This record gives sequence, C-alpha cells and structure tokens, in this order.
Amino acid sequence: MHRATYSVLSILLVSVIFFSCQTPQTNVSDVRKIIEEANAVQIKSFETKDVQNMTTNYAEDAVVCPQNGPMVTGKENIAAFFNEMLSMMKEMSFASTKFDASGDIAYEVGTYSGVWDMPGMGAVDDKGKYVSVWKKQADGTWKIVVDIFNTDMPMSSEVAME
Repeated sequence: MHRATYSVLSILLVSVIFFSCQTPQTNVSDVRKIIEEANAVQIKSFETKDVQNMTTNYAEDAVVCPQNGPMVTGKENIAAFFNEMLSMMKEMSFASTKFDASGDIAYEVGTYSGVWDMPGMGAVDDKGKYVSVWKKQADGTWKIVVDIFNTDMPMSSEVAME
C-alpha cells in the first residue's frame, strides 16, 4: 500500500513540476494588436515631433542600433538621439511587415520611409527596414528592448571612399 501511495505521489509531483515549467501559450493576435496600437502612438509622435511620446514604447534599458552610428542605450539617451533626429526629419512613416510572439518576447520586421533635411544636401528621401524586439514588462506592458534600422539607399561615393 505504501508503494502505491509513493508511486501516485511521485507521478503527481512530476506532473506538477512538468506543467508548472510550461511557457503559457501566447495569443499572437492579442500581442500584435497591443503593439500595433503602441506603434500608432509612436507614428503620431513622429508626426508631431513629440519626443516624450516617441520614447513611451521603449524600456528603460532599451538599445537602439542606428545606421552609421554607435548603439544608443537607455531611454534617456534614446530620447536625446530622437531629439537630434527630429531636428532633421521632415516626414517619417513605418509599417510592420512581419510579426511573431512567444512567451514574453515579440518581434516585428518592417519598412520605413522618410524625408530628411540634411545639412548641405537639402531634402533627402530615405527608405529602409527595421527590426524591433519587444518584451513584456513586469507591469504587463510591452516595451521595445532592441531596435535596429538601416537604409536601403546606396552609400554615396564620397562616404564609400572614406
């Protein structure tokens, strides 16, 4: 009788451990909707040049990896980076083309287009792509933890020769 009790308890213990270690299923559609809503706020913030709302989607320890520049780490530094970027930006839009999520991590791949007022060059049209990695925070919100973007435009011959 003790042997049967120990067997049942062992099976129960292994089952509890197994099922408690399972990652909860992620409803990708729900996460995508949340992130699309966050992106809509960010797009509006680009249009109104509102740096405060532009950084709302970023985690405190987020990393932005811009083209032709060093990584920008931390929300405060990202705000300063965006502020400098806004001084040259005339137009900006972006669109997610691929999205997936699992557990507390989600990613999106997309494209952007913009017009920049470049010193000595005037208005420059730019098109490119980006990857954003989102992570669900302890408070249940989703924030960007890594953001990288780069242009599709060819490097100018002056830059290529340096």
